[in-house]
Formats: sequence, C-alpha cells, structure tokens
Amino acid sequence: MNAKRALGVVGVLLALMLALTGCVKLNMSVKVNNEKSVDYEVVYAIQKSVLGDKSFDEFMESNGTGSQGMDIPDGATVVDYEDEKYKGKRITAANLDPAKLAESSSSESPFELKRDGDFYVISMGGVTGSESGDASSSAMAKSMFDEASVTFTFPGKVVEANGATVDGNKATFDMLSVKDTVVQAKAEANAGIPLWIIWILVGVLVIAAALVLLFVLLRKRSSQQQPALAGAAPYGQPGYATQPGQEGYQSQPQPPAQRPQQDWAGQGYTPGAPAQQPTQSPGTQQQPTQPPSQPPVQGHDDGPVPPPPSAPPASGA
Repeated sequence: MNAKRALGVVGVLLALMLALTGCVKLNMSVKVNNEKSVDYEVVYAIQKSVLGDKSFDEFMESNGTGSQGMDIPDGATVVDYEDEKYKGKRITAANLDPAKLAESSSSESPFELKRDGDFYVISMGGVTGSESGDASSSAMAKSMFDEASVTFTFPGKVVEANGATVDGNKATFDMLSVKDTVVQAKAEANAGIPLWIIWILVGVLVIAAALVLLFVLLRKRSSQQQPALAGAAPYGQPGYATQPGQEGYQSQPQPPAQRPQQDWAGQGYTPGAPAQQPTQSPGTQQQPTQPPSQPPVQGHDDGPVPPPPSAPPASGA
C-alpha cells in the first residue's frame, strides 16, 4: 500500500468527519533481503468504535472512497485485519522490487533503497502527511493517528537511524514523535556471525585440543614402555627366569655330591683306583667272575647319584 494514498483516505475522512481524531492505525514494515528484493507489510485500520456495525470497506465507501484507492503492489496479498481495538486491511508482498514501492508513491520523498559499499540505506517520507509545508495541516494529519510506526529490518547491524529505536538489525520509527519529515536508516549489508555459532565453534575447538593432547600423552607413554619390553626375554624362552611355584619352573642342575673315599681296609681296594688283576699260579685256571648287578640309577632333585662301589674282586687262592 502506498503511504501517501493511505493519507489521501485519511484526508477524505478528515474532510467528512472532523470528529474523527486519534482513531487510525498505520503500521508499516520493510525487510531488506538485498538491493533488489524486500518483504513489505502494512496494516491500515480504524477503531471499531468509529466503524460501528460497518466493515472497513463499507465505511470507506460510505465516506467517498474505498480500499481500492489504496495502492496494492503486484503479487501482494490482501486480507482482513482485526484485533481487540481495530478493523482494517493487511497487505503483504514477498520479494518485492523496491522500485515498485517508489513508483507507487506520490510523496515528494518516496521510498528508496540503495547500496552504498558495504551498507544499505533506506529513506522514506510522507508516512503521516507531516511533510506538508503547512504546519497546521501537518499537525491535523498527525492528529488522525492513534498509532503510526515504520520498521526497517536489514541483513546486518544498524549503524545509523536518527530518531529510531534500534535493536540489532532493526530500526523502528514512531512517526507521531519523529520531527523530521523523512526517515532514514543505514545498516551493514552483510550479517555478522551469530553469537551462538561463535560459542559452538569455541566448544568444538576446545574438544579438538583436548583430544589432540590425550593422543600425544598416550603415544608418549607407549614409546616409553617399548624399550623395557624389548630387553626382556619372552616367556618360556632361554634366559627367562621363572620363580618357584610358577609353571615351567626348573631348578638349575647341581654338580654331584662328592662322597668321601673309603679305604677298604684289608681288601686292597681303594675307590677310584684301577682294579688290580688277581695273581694266579701257573696251571691254575681262574674262573670268570660275574660282575655284580648294579642297581638302577635313581633320579634326584640335585642330579643323578652314582651307584655304590662294587665289592672288590675275590683274591685268588
């Protein structure tokens, strides 16, 4: 809807009903997508107490004009609007070319959106008719409105908006308190990184740093254990000493105990000395003697035990 045309409707109402004061609501919002696209919305409504039993269209027609007198951009959607206090029309248009708003405006300061380097600049006048050179006419036009506001929303942060309430990337003008006839706002063209994304990135970096530190510590510990394991013989291999009570334990072989030599007195035999052959007289035939059977060698924990010495051979007669 063209703001100037809306004021034309207000002018008709003013001319026909001088008592109609403080009963009109006009709220306009423009969201900038880029320099060639905006989302546009305007609510134009009149108090229910003034409308009575009539609808908004019936009231406008009965006073010499109609809602068709309001400019509706191509592709816009028009729906009835109603709240606790007002009835009227809501007009919306998405991805609207800003040039169409400028073409439909009859104001001396039409809507304008331009790109200035890394910034967007919006300017607009004639919202409440206060741009009239006649101070009394401007005051009367403002008196018709109970509520009038214009909100500009940008992709980036607002850096300049005289007379507006700024909230991040949004600037809102109260047209009943603004003294200037033309409102203007400047904002960054590119949106900054949201704070919640920054916190997520910080958290990811902290977790990544902790994982890297843990990996380095584990790798260092593993490298310190490998030399100690390399010097130890594998279990069950030569050089691996097991403790008593463990599987595979074997005692070290001990040398055989030295038994004291005994002198077989009277028998002419000394253990360890070579056996002497008995002398025999000529003509006497010596009977072969059978060597005594020797007991089997018995095992011992300290090694094999040598058999006891055999009896000395009998001397010949």
